[in-house]
Amino acid sequence: MFKRIVILFVALGIGVWVGYKLPRGAGLVATVMNLTGQSAEDYSATASHQAFLDMEAMISNAREMVLADARTEQEANEGMRWLLRVISMSTEVAADTNARQPHFQRMDTAARKIGGDNPDAEYEFAQIDGQYDYRISGNVGTIRYLGFTINGGQGMVPRRQVAYVSDRTLTLDEDGNFTFILSQEKPEVEGDWVQIPKDASGILVREYIADRENEILPTLQIEILGEKPPFSPPTDKEIADSIIGTSYAFLKLSTLHKTVLPELLEESNRFIRATPEKLGGAITGADNLYMIGSYQIAEDEALVVEVTPPKVRYWNFTLESRWHEIGDYLHRATSRTLEDVEYEPDGSVQFVISHTNPGHPNWLDTSGHAFGFMTFRWIDGKDHEIAMPTIRIVKLSELP
Repeated sequence: MFKRIVILFVALGIGVWVGYKLPRGAGLVATVMNLTGQSAEDYSATASHQAFLDMEAMISNAREMVLADARTEQEANEGMRWLLRVISMSTEVAADTNARQPHFQRMDTAARKIGGDNPDAEYEFAQIDGQYDYRISGNVGTIRYLGFTINGGQGMVPRRQVAYVSDRTLTLDEDGNFTFILSQEKPEVEGDWVQIPKDASGILVREYIADRENEILPTLQIEILGEKPPFSPPTDKEIADSIIGTSYAFLKLSTLHKTVLPELLEESNRFIRATPEKLGGAITGADNLYMIGSYQIAEDEALVVEVTPPKVRYWNFTLESRWHEIGDYLHRATSRTLEDVEYEPDGSVQFVISHTNPGHPNWLDTSGHAFGFMTFRWIDGKDHEIAMPTIRIVKLSELP
């Protein structure tokens, strides 16, 4: 550390003496670090280094994509922060997980809500490997819905849903406790059995919440059945595979606006009915019915959305940016659940989407975006006849 401080002052002195303008902030730190010499060994040919170079290139391409796809300065600015959040989540669900020592990792945070997720929910992820058998146990709590999507596919191979279980299909005791087993062959242990393939790769958990102040979240545990693999330092290949997995997650999350109903980018102010099969089972809940749309409104306009919800145990309505990122839902009205709306006498619900609060009980805040996506989620909605929401644009001055 003392040597680096000396080098820093020497560098600053040389810069002043020759009139050279040194970089500032992180650039200055990088410049100073480069003055400390190089390693005697060359590790640049390692698989992990090559995988990191590939991810660097992918991130750089995504930055260019944001600049090309943004239509406002706000979208471009938020797009830079969004990329950081995508990197963070991708790292947590790939590089920071270990199939030999599994744990459930919370994907979202109080501020980070990306990937077109449900802000009225919590998402958790555990990495698995089909060569091992796993026991998942816990308690369902009191939330409206708990679902487990088990995916297959590793590396840069597209993920696919290989199994799905929920609070309605699990065997629960009188206190709401459950246990289920993931394995290729049925083991002789207690618990529901879910068969997985050799390339099983992860478990995505959805916890849908209608009333955060009063509902109790589930508890979850995961462990390998039988003899636990002995500890050994990670190999070059294992680290490379984790970086490749991180790159895959980053690629999928950063291109959702191009892959999930891209026609809504050009054809706004309408909804499209979308089943999990249409959107891709690896990223959706098998029990969900989605109605996804996009809006485009001016500063003095409002979008009025009217719908008659079916009698289902859970539904919500959410706004997203161009990047499928939820606004500041902790402090702004960017999402509403079935417990957070005012109903009409006939059971229908009217929403008003606008840039400023018109005083409507079901107002949704655009967070300054003239364009954005909007999503209805209906749990078990595939079993109901649900009419598509109606949309009309009105002047703010015309609202009651």
